[in-house]
Amino acid sequence: MNSIPKDIIYFVPHYTENGDSVLILFLSGEKKIVPMSIRSFSKKLYSLYAIDCQAIKKLISQRIGQKNLLPIVLPDATFIPVKTRKAVVKTDPIFGYVNMSQIFRIDDKDDHFEMLLRCGAVLSCLGSAKYFKKRITLASVITDYLQGIWSQGALKIKEECELENVFGLE
Repeated sequence: MNSIPKDIIYFVPHYTENGDSVLILFLSGEKKIVPMSIRSFSKKLYSLYAIDCQAIKKLISQRIGQKNLLPIVLPDATFIPVKTRKAVVKTDPIFGYVNMSQIFRIDDKDDHFEMLLRCGAVLSCLGSAKYFKKRITLASVITDYLQGIWSQGALKIKEECELENVFGLE
């Protein structure tokens, strides 16, 4: 991945003839399809910053009191999960992620909602706009919290993530 995460507007699961892929929309307006799962893509985002994916997810989960559909919080971008498609097969990924700073407006429709992004693009989403707005609030809270930790340096991050016993020693 050659782009900076803050330049990504959204990334969503996408079907191709070769299987699941990720469709990425960049600030430049360019769209790219990457042949990997959403899960692998999000892990790569964390790895760009040398962030332990499991540790940060545990910290986020504890702070917002939620185990699933966690925001992806990076030093220069926060991505919020949003349901973008129905699964063809039960195990298909249905949630993509949108850059929180790129959301301009959310329009509630009868059975879905549309997200107008700052670049002018529209992302059609499934589910409730009201619930998505709650996700924005939670993501804002955890982003502010983590920005404060990151500004204090690696030792504070280590304390917060409870990594003292990282090797399983007692």
